[in-house]
Amino acid sequence: MAKKLSIKNSKQELILLHSCCAICALPFIDFFLKQKQSLVLYFDNPNIYPKKEYLKRLSNLKKVAKLYNLSLKKTSYDHKNWLNYLRKNLPLKPENYKENTIRCQKCFEFRILKTINFCLKNNYSKWTTTLSVSRFKDVNYINNFSLNQSLANNLKYIKLNLDPFLSYQQTKELSEKYNLYRQKYCGCEFSLKNN
Repeated sequence: MAKKLSIKNSKQELILLHSCCAICALPFIDFFLKQKQSLVLYFDNPNIYPKKEYLKRLSNLKKVAKLYNLSLKKTSYDHKNWLNYLRKNLPLKPENYKENTIRCQKCFEFRILKTINFCLKNNYSKWTTTLSVSRFKDVNYINNFSLNQSLANNLKYIKLNLDPFLSYQQTKELSEKYNLYRQKYCGCEFSLKNN
């Protein structure tokens, strides 16, 4: 009689990569593939405005997923829910804050908590986010919040020490190579107005 093979839960071996856009995902994909680790891309970015911009960024991430033969999970576009979260969790109106202040922190929190919730509901034990490597955002806040929330939910958050300047150069080269859309603002209507 043939011996039965035990198959590990494949999702436990996968790393869920929350991706804010296609170009920001590229250095992460490159890093994990060189480490021979398996990835699933995850797109949940209700902060992006307008919806046309959201769809453009999603379309480009789909292109990257196809190029690298990666699975892509996404949620529905719910900008109103994201905006309500900001209004409830900020002392002033969202438009009264400059870029990279508490408004951005609340945006990160919303998206990180949704990613953690997705991990829990879909049995992913390891995750990271492209938000954590940026020349323009508070990566210490992003990493600390992600790590603390992951520990509280028995998940492993992978903090990568990728150089933001080298990563930016890599995104530039690969986006040109693959003809990917490079957005000119972070995503929300408030960052759009600041450009």
